[in-house]
Order: sequence, then C-alpha cells, then structure tokens
Amino acid sequence: MSYKYILLLLFIFYSCEGIFHKEDNEYFFLDSEQEKVDLLNGINSSLVKVHNGNYFWMMSRADDVNYYTNYGFSYPGHACSSSSSGGNYTYIKDEIYLNLYKAIANANKLILQLDEDRDAAILGEACFLRAYCYFKLARFFGRPPLVTDIDVNYLLKKPEYVEVYELIESDLLHAIELLPENYLVARIPGESPDQGSAKALLAEVYLSMAGFPVNDSAKYKEAARLAGGVIEQSGFYNYVLLDDFANLWKNSYRHNSENIFGLFFSGENVNTCNLISSTRVWIDVSYFVQGYSIYGSYTPNFKFFNDFPYNYRKYNSIVTGEYRSISYDTIGGYGTEVYFMYYDPLYDACDYIDHAVPLKWIDVDEALRSEFNSNEDRYYNSSKVTLYLLRYAQTLLTYAEASARSGEPDASCYEAVNMIRRRANKADIYSTSEFDLKPGLTTEQFLDSVVWERAWELFFEPDSRWFDIIRLDLKNKLQDYIYSIDVPTKFPDDILTEDWYFLLIPQEDRWLNPNYVEDND
Repeated sequence: MSYKYILLLLFIFYSCEGIFHKEDNEYFFLDSEQEKVDLLNGINSSLVKVHNGNYFWMMSRADDVNYYTNYGFSYPGHACSSSSSGGNYTYIKDEIYLNLYKAIANANKLILQLDEDRDAAILGEACFLRAYCYFKLARFFGRPPLVTDIDVNYLLKKPEYVEVYELIESDLLHAIELLPENYLVARIPGESPDQGSAKALLAEVYLSMAGFPVNDSAKYKEAARLAGGVIEQSGFYNYVLLDDFANLWKNSYRHNSENIFGLFFSGENVNTCNLISSTRVWIDVSYFVQGYSIYGSYTPNFKFFNDFPYNYRKYNSIVTGEYRSISYDTIGGYGTEVYFMYYDPLYDACDYIDHAVPLKWIDVDEALRSEFNSNEDRYYNSSKVTLYLLRYAQTLLTYAEASARSGEPDASCYEAVNMIRRRANKADIYSTSEFDLKPGLTTEQFLDSVVWERAWELFFEPDSRWFDIIRLDLKNKLQDYIYSIDVPTKFPDDILTEDWYFLLIPQEDRWLNPNYVEDND
C-alpha cells in the first residue's frame, strides 16, 4: 500500500475540516426566527475570521502592500536585515478557504430550508452572503468546488471559471429580488445588506468577469449599468462619500453612509473588535516630540509609497514620516526646533520598513487617548471601526472604469473620479478643483488614471490592488511597478496553481476529490 494511499485513508477517517465533510451544527431544522438569525451571524463570524491580520499576507504579491522579509540594507551608522519566511502561507491560505466554506455551509442550510414568501429578507441575505463568499473564493482559488447543498460529496467536479461566476451572478440576482429595498427596511437598518448592496456587489462581479480569467468584455457594460443605477439612486440607498476621508477610520463613524457592505464590531473584547490591524502606538518624547508610530507587519512597497500622491488621503492611509526635534544653543540658553521628516525608502529603507505602516482600521485619536501601559508605550488593540468589504467610493470608481471600457469616458465618468480626488486632497467634493482630471484625456489615459486612483483609494482594504492585478492580467508588468531594490513577496510554488494567480485548495480536499487530482503534488 502506497504512502499517499495511507495518508488518503487517514484523512478520510479523521478529517472534519475539509469542505467535503458535513459540518456539525446544532440546527438541523430551523424552527424559529432566532435560529435563522444565528446562522446569519455565523456567516458574518466566519467572514471576520477570513479578514484578520493574516489576510494581507495572501495579497502581498501585488505592488502595494508588502510583508518585508529576506532583505538586507546598510547605511552609514546602521543596517537592517530580515531572513524570516514571512509566515506560514499554507496555513493562512487554508484558514481563508475553510472559513469561507464554513460561511457557505451556513448559507446553504438557510437557502435550502427557507420559504421565499415567509422568509424573503433572510433568504435574500443568505444568497447575498453566499455570493460574496464564492466571489472571494473565485479570486483567491480560481476554480473552487461549488457546494450548494448540505450533503457530503467527494465527487464534486472542478468547475470552469465561468461556472463559478455564474453561480455568484445567480445568487446576487436572486438576492436583489428578495432583499429589502433599502437600508431603512433592512433586517438591521444601516448594517444588513439591501437591494442597493446586492446591485453594487454585482457590479463588482461583472467588472471582474470582464477581465481575467473569464474575459467576457460584454460585462463591462453590465457593470457600468448597475453601478450607474446605484449612483443615480444613491439618496434612496443612503450612499454618499464622507466629506472627510479620515472619518472612515474612526469608531464614532462606524455607522456611515459610505459603507455598502461591511462587518460591524462592538470593540468590547478581543472577540468583538476589529483585529485586521493589530496595533501598538509608540510615543517617545525624546525622539518623537509630536506624533506617533504604529507598529504592524505590513509596509507599502517602496515605489508604491513614493508614487502615492502626498495628500490628505495618504497622510490618513500610511504613516508617512515622523516629528523630530533639534536642540541648539542661543544667546540666552538653548532652543528646540520641531520638524517633520518625510520617509524616503530610497534614502533609508530600514527606518521606512520599521515605521511606514498602514493607518487604516485604526482610530488614531482614540489610540492616542488610551492609557499608558508602560513608560513610553501605549497599546491599542480594540477597534470598533467598521471593516468595509465594499464602500461607495469603490462603486464610483467601478462605474467610471466600466463605462470607459464599454464606450468612452463622459462627464459622469470624470465626475465620479474627481469626487474622490477632491476628497483625497481635502477639497469640497462637489465643486471643481485643481485636483480634477484634465478633460480631453484619451480613453487609455483616463483608464490608467482610474486604475491608479483605485489602488490609492483602496490601499490596505480587503478588495484592494491584488484583485485588480488579477482581472487586468498584470503579472508580466509587475516588475514595472516596483523599484529594483524592492523586495517582492514570493510564494512557494507548492501553494500556487499553474497559472500563478490562484492558490491551490487545501491538500486534504485535493486528496479526497479525484476531480482535483491533477492539482496534487
């Protein structure tokens, strides 16, 4: 008997984690409204586990966010280096996969047992959430198994890319029919998805379908139609850009009109707070006279940081520098001058890697008000900030890009982008400004501007640059988007599919299903 066959038998006998196994749940039959709500809460709980601090490791092959490892830099007076592996990519990949399928298992139980007339809102929400989970799986794993029931099935076929997206599309169209019309009548007003949420998410799905790997360019027109409809009815759906970009990351704005679909937190304990960015706030009055340094694992790539326009949005997205002081003698004694030192990764990569980390998902004001836990350090690990999985700024950019790719950019496309550019510079969102795109750009120039605006606006968010790199098939151009001294993240070959973009499903599931046998080692 071969070693692999023995392992296969062991996995069949012992495994309870693979998605081909029936998941334990106390609700075999849904007898009450509370049981239905509990299953919805279980889906959201699984999505919280997907979007934790490890999530961005799996996005770090892009040109924006990096987890700097295996580097060495030397400067006069000091040097820095790291030879760590950057984390257990296999473990993180499998955790994302398993938690998404746990969410799908709960959604399937709801979808199969609920009545459309009696349970329309909850059924619509279950369809919406299942669609979101498969959308995430499609962009991470390419061709994941399509599980739509609660039966154990070891023979699920490996779907084509388009089949995965057709299921997502079908679920969202069904959700649009069943969900409440807008936020006022949603299951939880201002939190639960409504028809506007489903239409905006479907626009994102169509934008992806128009690109790699489905490459159905006709979907650009559909994406523009849906996103445009959401924008036209933004008042009805209660969608609007916040006037101040910084307010998106404050606990006091956890409920706001820019959120289209998000995860909400109470922040009372480690189980109910937003932990996408574990945070340490450090103030050393002898070195940082004013300001703060927030320690984290992630740093923007060198070129991305330098190319990111230095404006109000950047200052509220990344730690861009630090306040320092110079003491000097005067006739009457001595004086002190405070100045801001802007980080330059090409000048001092060591200092940059240590400090230029993302600020999103952190309420800086509240962190700085927190009590000292030592002489110099403040620790801030409890955030109520809403984790945006889709916000209105993204819908504006999707509309602008999809419209331009399905025709030519018109005034409404320019305005959608310009509103975001104005806010990025703390200008009035609704008035023309010096920051607007110049009229008369070619379609290619306009699209280039929109794609980069999307990268800067959605930096360090769950739906950020990596997924654009996939749909625009940019892997052969990535080298153009980094400096020669940048240290790109490299994944081990044994977790990637042959097309490089997508991740292999967990090994145990590949052993259990013969339709994935070609993916086995």
